[in-house]
Amino acid sequence: MPLASPAPSSAATAGSPGPADAPVAFEALVDGSIARPARYLGNERGVEPRDWSAARVRWALTYPEVYEVGASNLGHVLLYSILNAVPGQLCDRAYLPAPDLAARLRQQAAPLFAVESHRPLAAFDILGFSLSYELGGTNILEMLDLAGIPIRSAERGDLPLDDPASPPLIFAGGPTATGNPEPFASFFDFLALGDGEELLPEIGLVVAEGRAAGLSRSALLRDLAQVPGVYVPALYGAAADGVSLVPLEPGVPARVLRRTATPMPHYAMGLVPHIETVHDRLTVEIRRGCTRGCRFCQPGMLTRPARDVEPEAVIEAVEEGMRRTGYSDFSLLSLSCSDYLALPAVGVELRNRLAEHNVSLTLPSQRVDRFDASIAHILGGTRRAGLTFAPEAGSQRLRDIVNKGLTDAELLRGIRTAMENGYSRVKLYFMIGLPGETDEDVLGIAHTCRSLQQQCRDLGRLQLNLTISNFTPKPHTPFQWHSVSTAEFRRRQELLRQALRPLRGIKTNVTDVRLSAVEDFVGRGDRRLAPVIEAAWRAGAGLDAWFESAERTHAAWTGAIEAAGLGGSYRALEMGGWSAAEAFAAGDLEAFCRQPLPWDHIDSGVDKAWLAEDLGRALAAAVVPDCSFSGCSSCGVCGPDLGHNVVIPPPSIPPSIPSRAPASERVCRLRFGFAKTGSLALISHLDTLRLLERALRRSGLPVSFSGGFHPLPRLQVGLALPLGVEGLGEWFDLEFAAPIDPALARRRLEAELSAELSLLSVIEVPVAGPSLAQQIRTAHWRLTLLAADGGEAPPPERWREAVAALLAADSLPWHDKDKKGRPRQRECRPYLLDLRPCRITAGGSQGGGLVVELDADVDPQGRSIKPEQLCRWFSGCLGQPLRLGPIQRLSLALAAC
Repeated sequence: MPLASPAPSSAATAGSPGPADAPVAFEALVDGSIARPARYLGNERGVEPRDWSAARVRWALTYPEVYEVGASNLGHVLLYSILNAVPGQLCDRAYLPAPDLAARLRQQAAPLFAVESHRPLAAFDILGFSLSYELGGTNILEMLDLAGIPIRSAERGDLPLDDPASPPLIFAGGPTATGNPEPFASFFDFLALGDGEELLPEIGLVVAEGRAAGLSRSALLRDLAQVPGVYVPALYGAAADGVSLVPLEPGVPARVLRRTATPMPHYAMGLVPHIETVHDRLTVEIRRGCTRGCRFCQPGMLTRPARDVEPEAVIEAVEEGMRRTGYSDFSLLSLSCSDYLALPAVGVELRNRLAEHNVSLTLPSQRVDRFDASIAHILGGTRRAGLTFAPEAGSQRLRDIVNKGLTDAELLRGIRTAMENGYSRVKLYFMIGLPGETDEDVLGIAHTCRSLQQQCRDLGRLQLNLTISNFTPKPHTPFQWHSVSTAEFRRRQELLRQALRPLRGIKTNVTDVRLSAVEDFVGRGDRRLAPVIEAAWRAGAGLDAWFESAERTHAAWTGAIEAAGLGGSYRALEMGGWSAAEAFAAGDLEAFCRQPLPWDHIDSGVDKAWLAEDLGRALAAAVVPDCSFSGCSSCGVCGPDLGHNVVIPPPSIPPSIPSRAPASERVCRLRFGFAKTGSLALISHLDTLRLLERALRRSGLPVSFSGGFHPLPRLQVGLALPLGVEGLGEWFDLEFAAPIDPALARRRLEAELSAELSLLSVIEVPVAGPSLAQQIRTAHWRLTLLAADGGEAPPPERWREAVAALLAADSLPWHDKDKKGRPRQRECRPYLLDLRPCRITAGGSQGGGLVVELDADVDPQGRSIKPEQLCRWFSGCLGQPLRLGPIQRLSLALAAC
């Protein structure tokens, strides 16, 4: 049977004591020596306890990028929230570990774990990956390997899912998985095509029933193949033409249709990270799908039809989300926000309702032809972000070829509107390598930028940030038959670079052509690429590696391609004919487009014949109107399976309430004592400030804000705690714009904080009195000194001698470098007030050491002794390397008020 294979080894829980589903030894893996350890804590606001034993199905949704990217992905958060709302289902999360944690996992033979439960990923029933980029497959293999799960589906055996030795079902979703799953098919048991809000709960129900019935892995996958939108690669094989894929068993659908779902904006507020993420704001979806018909755009083809969200639902989601999360910014999300006709009315209503809350609105890339004064008015708030537009091409002719639907006059009008509303810097996206492009079109990008600057000179100096990407053809688009050439890309990039060089006020970022070539090679590949992706991963070609060492990463990919015997195909892409489809006569082009493609069995809803017809229209520079606002273009999507366009007429725009600066009166000042313990010790000082600021917003207290471009709460935290250190007696001062009872302020703020950040006391202090930093006098610490790894701890008498020597020392110099890298020496002896040994433990090489309390002076600039300095001095006295164990700052002593 094609789905059955020998059972895998038990390596999935290597290094994990006890049952296979027991949590890992988290404290031994993640501590202050790991970069940004808060990535792995799983203690965000919104996380709730989950009953592992009561769950019928246990999911782990993983994002194959570092936490800061994955945790801010709206789809990831939505699906996590939806699955946890399904009775009997449990969903945890995991992210690509940074290299330091990945190395420690391998060193300690510990498996990759989910961030909330800290259980090994291999202990879950279903492990889902987001596959949103062609080169993201290597990161997925890295995570599977770290989890101890066989990377190929054929190696995962055929045991029932409830057998402890059975690996989870491994699946992927996302735009790349939906567009062309074949290069990655060997690594996944199944793929979820299209929208997941309804599909994933259906998958969970099928798995729950199959698990309860004790079905084998292969039998369960056969059941899943009957769920609309689920593609099981092992049930398909090559047809006689060697390209198409056909079912291997009766009853398996010949083509798998992607799923669509209605947007659910109220799930957007599921989690609030404690650390700064890439999109550090509340994000609410206002429209799903785009029918503009840009011929290069795969998302536009794979998300049809367009579905507007009811304006009142958007307003309620944002208003409630800002109240529950404490974010200072929110974003309205769509592939084309400007095509959401209710945007001006919704934006004004939200600004009115949130006028007193010091918040800002941002929008992703917008249609410049729809950008007008009403949209400009709703953007920003107390802080103004930049504007981004995507003309895509430098000439009207080429914009017509790609069906951009944008004229030069509309582009100029949008840019002038932006400048008239205070935006002097605008980001523009262009592409080179589009079908039909000539050198004149490439030079047209520079001409367009020059013309915009000249025609806006009366409004001020227009500064442009340009991103020039290389067009890579995508499956399920009219340009999927286009051919490109790396050599020609390089020539055109240089042509454009020379044309832009004389222009002032323009910054340009150009995509690496080697990255584009590999992206194209994988994106339009077939199952022969599985060994290429695996070999590239083994050679270190992770996605982030492109930005660290493009040379090494490109060499890893090309080496893997050559080893798989596909070097000729790749070189043909690098040096091949440019846009071969343009040379065909009409009849020959039609026959060319009828040839089978590796993704023909994936039904996007858009007819392949319509795509071929639209390619013909492109070569004739014929524009197709947006079917959301004009007649049907007969692409094949609309119908009972995928639905129809839902376009909500624009409501009337309410009267605008003038924006008001946040309250800045300094009426009352409270001093809070607090403790920061447990996992929050692994959150940095800046992230602690962010956590407190969001808690203050949620509390609704009348906080006083600073003035200026970026108003912030008048909040001052005492001496910053080093990462990984618990603080048992810390302080922060907070100013209010109105009188407030200290006890009431404490209760309301404490209700918005976790138990690991507890408020110990509160007193009122004079508003005009000395700052908190000026009143800190001494710091009291308790820290543990241990022999360095592999060393033997000194005997007790040697520890006592070292304490006495440090207290008797006349000088304690510290050598380091200043911010400019210049060497400097500081004398630290005046800061050492007292050292008191609390406990000396003997343990030989097993970890004996000294627990000592330190009293240190703090000068008016906040300088004092740091634990690592004391460790170094002890090491010098004892003549052997030491390391720091657990550290607590017991208190900060203040001057008497």
